[in-house]
Amino acid sequence: MSGGWEWTGAEVARRVRAREVTAAEVVRGCLDRIARLEPRLDAFLTLLPERAAAAAKALDDRLARGEAPPLAGVPVAIKDVLDIDGVPTTCGSRILEAYRPPFTATAVARLERAGAIVVGKTNMDEFAMGSSTENSCYKPTRNPWDPTRVPGGSSGGSAVAVAAGLTPLALGSDTGGSIRQPAALCGVVGLKPTYGRVSRYGLVAFASSLDQVGPFARSVEDVALAATSLFGRDPQDATSSDRPVPDFSAALGRPVRGLRVGVPWGFLEKGVEPDVMACFRAALRALESAGAELTSVELPPGTRARSHGLAVG
Repeated sequence: MSGGWEWTGAEVARRVRAREVTAAEVVRGCLDRIARLEPRLDAFLTLLPERAAAAAKALDDRLARGEAPPLAGVPVAIKDVLDIDGVPTTCGSRILEAYRPPFTATAVARLERAGAIVVGKTNMDEFAMGSSTENSCYKPTRNPWDPTRVPGGSSGGSAVAVAAGLTPLALGSDTGGSIRQPAALCGVVGLKPTYGRVSRYGLVAFASSLDQVGPFARSVEDVALAATSLFGRDPQDATSSDRPVPDFSAALGRPVRGLRVGVPWGFLEKGVEPDVMACFRAALRALESAGAELTSVELPPGTRARSHGLAVG
């Protein structure tokens, strides 16, 4: 699959559905790239080449029968805090290195039903308690843009897998920043969904009242595709929402004119790197020039959050 690692998940799915490339070829190309780059990045704890190959063959058979799943053939990496039947779930800890769950997390199962193919489990801070993916009991994960820097955490392995083009899509979990922060540090898109929109069944929780499972990708389009498959009521999670799941992709072409964007300047006046602040202001200018309305938002507890908050989970 020469050059295929540059494809977004949407492009992979389109080409696989059109039979321009087989799911098996996509998986082989993905695993070849992981073999080349993984020694420099340490994004994965477990690779699943045989399971992925079998899933790719099964998907190609589905396509031959006329099925057209929305994530057909899209390789996906799974943070090692989500269970897969018979596959190790370590949570980055030696304590669980022998654990083999007898069931699969709903979020993983839904992606697989949508045609995505799991290629491995990714590294993380032990039990999601960290924000740099240096605190895994197995190895630190490196930022692909600069190996001397951290990728963020605790879902750093998943963010790196996407940023380095090892997989177009990955799953992480977020309690207090563990999808959003590594997405920012690795330059990819990360979504922490509203609580209850994604089932937590099969997630080893850090804080059950806060944890959410969410996707990483290199484009908003891919995150929208993943969200459409991930969201929805799950009878195995009593906290999951029964709100209807919209077609998130349908909203991608809408203009931002008239959109109100709140800017919490109280969080941004001190302690932000100048280069980061410059990029943030440039993004605000782009939104404004596209017709969005910027408005200041005051968050009263901001000073205490800055002083005492920790991005973990």
